[in-house]
Amino acid sequence: MSKSSDPVQQAIEKHFPGGFSLRDEANAIVAMAFRNGPIEDLHSGKSSELLENPDLSRITNAEMKTIMLNACRKVEELLEKKEKDEGAYYLNLMEYGRQYCREWER
Repeated sequence: MSKSSDPVQQAIEKHFPGGFSLRDEANAIVAMAFRNGPIEDLHSGKSSELLENPDLSRITNAEMKTIMLNACRKVEELLEKKEKDEGAYYLNLMEYGRQYCREWER
């Protein structure tokens, strides 16, 4: 089967011109592990003038712990998926990247 008739290859070429790069993989992992995790709850709140002062903390220790534990669990989950079924891992990341990282730097 030629690459041009392979639906997976066609989807990659359509959504990731030049191929699904390490940067694309990193973007999808970061979106899954950080951006679309508990940090989104903090980000989605109302803005405050206090946020403009770099001398003040913006995240509590408890919030930071929640963010980091979530990220570590998600990365572990991804690594397990990659180890068990590399094809499913990449398809999952490509779909996530297509949905959430289209405007990110590649």
